[in-house]
Amino acid sequence: MVDLPEKFEAFVTKHALFGKKNKLLVAVSGGIDSVVLCYLLHDLHYDFAIAHCNFGLRGQSSDEDETFVKNLAQSLNTPYYTETFDTLQHASREGVSTQMAARDLRYAWFEQLRKTAHYDYLLTAHHANDLLETSLFNFTKGTSIAGLRSIRRKHKEIVRPLSFARKEDIHDYARHYQLVWREDSSNESNKYHRNKIRNIVIPELKKINPALEKTFLHNQERFESLELLLKAKAKKILKKFYSTSPEGVELLGMSWFDVKNGGFVILEDILRPYGFNIDQCRAIIVALRSSIPGKRFTSDQAVLVVDRDQLVITPIEEPELPALQATITMDQKELVVGEERYTFAYRETPLEISRESKLAYLDADLLSYPLKARYWQEGDRFVPLGMKSQKKVSDFMIDEKIPVNLKTRVVLFESNQDIIWISGMRIDDRYKITKNTKRVFIITQERNV
Repeated sequence: MVDLPEKFEAFVTKHALFGKKNKLLVAVSGGIDSVVLCYLLHDLHYDFAIAHCNFGLRGQSSDEDETFVKNLAQSLNTPYYTETFDTLQHASREGVSTQMAARDLRYAWFEQLRKTAHYDYLLTAHHANDLLETSLFNFTKGTSIAGLRSIRRKHKEIVRPLSFARKEDIHDYARHYQLVWREDSSNESNKYHRNKIRNIVIPELKKINPALEKTFLHNQERFESLELLLKAKAKKILKKFYSTSPEGVELLGMSWFDVKNGGFVILEDILRPYGFNIDQCRAIIVALRSSIPGKRFTSDQAVLVVDRDQLVITPIEEPELPALQATITMDQKELVVGEERYTFAYRETPLEISRESKLAYLDADLLSYPLKARYWQEGDRFVPLGMKSQKKVSDFMIDEKIPVNLKTRVVLFESNQDIIWISGMRIDDRYKITKNTKRVFIITQERNV
């Protein structure tokens, strides 16, 4: 596909993925997909840098991949970042597969690098075939509408600008311009489920429908629309039928349920955050219709009891957290709380503000040091951004649908006994950035990997 640049530019523009003024960080393995993505960005004059992960899983080949990507960055005259990981050790420590360990490590590093080096978006080279493989894999394992929809073209700061392109289009472009790339021999091994789908299943399906990728992209649009409808319906039901008792027990009235109007998938979407699956949802409805109160269901996260015409949900109590009463000095760079790391930085105005909930932008000159960090306590109040009067933090978290078992884990930041930020949610309106702000204090929340 020699016209790949034109289609790339049109796709980026149509979906407002990013612009020429944005700073882009590109995940580059050295394979054909990421190499083509780099050349497209270079030839179309985007501002980008290259980031490469060496997972140390293929010995000398991994080191040769790193050298190749470094040389690619030099040839394109673009900044280059690299990181080496002990992937097997991480997989063993976390009890996950090697592939999952590599995924966790790379995305954690990419996000940390993106923030610290001030890139607007992370770009990956996922293409239409990747999306199709993911959808088929999810379908085979059992999935929701979101799983059938597959990988999003844009999710927060992660962008997949090649989502529209078929693998063969990428190959045509690379061959036409005589590009060089690295081959990963593990892609040919059918011991991985994804590779079986890629190498065996999809070729058979394409005998039935040669335009399989194009058909899937059309289906993906349908799945996206269905997902939005489902989320909107679930949100509307929660607003009307969900409540919390004074003791913190969550109640869901069930008079809305109608199997003919998609009741099962709506209930599954509502109960998924509590760890319940579709089979349990069916059993819950059977118990509800049998009019035998007290039927109990459990997941790793909650206990659900059927009580006449409602569901009573009690999140499972986690072990009591150790006391947190940390002080933060003006020159402190970070604070680690359990599985979360908070980093601190100062910037001069003007600056671009991200709406990412894990970032807090505060007027630095309004703060009194040392700042404090602690867990939420009953009776806490603050002025939510956009409001003018105080509100109980407990009421705010109810409005935000924060599960009861997570409330005690919420970290609050204080200045002179004022709550300035409920981590991951909302800053206090009194400390927001205004036209008079000269210095900005930025708190970034991320996983402590």
